[in-house]
Amino acid sequence: MSRRKLELYENIFNRVGPGKSKVTIVEIAAYLHCSERHARTLLNQMTTLGWLTWSPTVGRGNKGILNCLQEPIQACHKEIDKANDNSNLDLVYKLVGFNGRDTAAGLWQYLSQAVTEKHNTILAPFHRCMKTLHPHFITERTERHFISEVYQTLVEDKANKLTGNLAHFWESNSNHTVWTFYLRPETLFHDLSVLTADDVVASFKGLIHSAQWQRLYDHIEKVIAVSFDVVEIHLSTPDPLFIKLLCRAETAIMPKQFVFANESHFRAIGSGPFLLAVNSNKLLRLQRFSQYNRTSALIEKIEFWIHESWAERKKCYQNFFFLNDSLNVYETACDYVGSFYCLITNKQLQTQDVKQNLAAAFLGDHNQAGKKYPVYTISHENNRECREYSKQLMSYFDKPEILQTKEVKFGQFLDGVDVSILGIRKEDNKYTSWFAFLTLYPHWASVLTFTQQDYLQQQIAAIRIEVDVLRQQALISHVMTWLEQQHILFEIKREGLTLSVPEQIRGVEINANGWCDFSKLWIKPMKVKSDVTASMESLIAKY
Repeated sequence: MSRRKLELYENIFNRVGPGKSKVTIVEIAAYLHCSERHARTLLNQMTTLGWLTWSPTVGRGNKGILNCLQEPIQACHKEIDKANDNSNLDLVYKLVGFNGRDTAAGLWQYLSQAVTEKHNTILAPFHRCMKTLHPHFITERTERHFISEVYQTLVEDKANKLTGNLAHFWESNSNHTVWTFYLRPETLFHDLSVLTADDVVASFKGLIHSAQWQRLYDHIEKVIAVSFDVVEIHLSTPDPLFIKLLCRAETAIMPKQFVFANESHFRAIGSGPFLLAVNSNKLLRLQRFSQYNRTSALIEKIEFWIHESWAERKKCYQNFFFLNDSLNVYETACDYVGSFYCLITNKQLQTQDVKQNLAAAFLGDHNQAGKKYPVYTISHENNRECREYSKQLMSYFDKPEILQTKEVKFGQFLDGVDVSILGIRKEDNKYTSWFAFLTLYPHWASVLTFTQQDYLQQQIAAIRIEVDVLRQQALISHVMTWLEQQHILFEIKREGLTLSVPEQIRGVEINANGWCDFSKLWIKPMKVKSDVTASMESLIAKY
């Protein structure tokens, strides 16, 4: 199916309108700007496609009956369905922009229409493509959530309760230096190969050699496959916190042959509830994995349609599952998914006055600004909130033209700047996330004095070996408070999230990633009256 055929059908439709019309083949050929012979060929093709019917009358110049059965946009959407089913995404994007239509607007309209007709697929708009979903290289929030849908970790944290995931049971020795995990039997990867202890060993070897995560897991001494389904992890220092770290996305288990594969050979194959069927610059499709070792997903497919022009649409930023805007909605909320912070990285600026003035600037309170300070370089993360905070700082200073702003990915940090604007996401557990930040931030040497560095390292070591959970959380909170008291780090804003969800989509519970558990989502079909019911109601209404 070509886009040109759709355009020609719309030319006819615009001249004769919907329904039956009397018209000659000469007139149709004029609408199509072609010969009468080719017009007949096109009419036959459009009839086969179900767009129209053509009943000619014998005799040149006699009018036949042309019946346009579909609106051109309906015909377009049905052809897009076919192209999508055949994974012909290039054709999808060509079709949706037929006759000069804006591609982004046309695709948005298609999603709005299509989702009300599909009861096994959830469609969503998104404003950027996803990079290779390798657990060891992903730092951004959305990708890390997708990892939790495609892969499995050994354990998981659900509502502050640790439960088994790949492992059905685990235990440690008395000083928490040797952890043993017993894997669920007959767990399959998405390529239907069996997941074994060797895959776990390889995944952790990749993790401890990862430049991004190495510092958080540098106390892993060795990982041993004790048997086909038993793994031991040996630590160089006691760590009761270790089991909580294993809930994090970067500890996801993948087939051993892909752990060290380069990007061109890597395949995002996990054992999670969804397999990654398509990941292109136009579409990401998750499909239910029927051999999942736990409760299967309720929805068959989730499709994220991608167009850069949607970047400023609020719904894309809110991780919104798309349905027609005219449908009824309900609200679901999470009061805490993380916080945005200001890190004052220039030692000369680490004073109470500077901190208070920067805080006033983030609030847009220029009356409280007072004295200006020599801030010349600002780094911010690549999300809308951090960009806005960076702009507020720019407008705060007398000479914003001398400022340099640098954008980094979420979870990445620059050295040699004066101020960094960053986010710390709650993910599975806010204390674990805070601890991960304290451990992973690579530039403490240039931010802190020698005395402060020693104190921070002592506190991190104390946190690692603390057995009591509440005491451990108190130690982590203490370090975050201490950084604020030293005028180094302060919270700009705590982040919550409220979504308006179409009433047909059920099972939406916002998690600390700002997403939800995809496997719990399902679509409640709209009630459609049968022809008999409709006829009866019509008959009753007359009396």
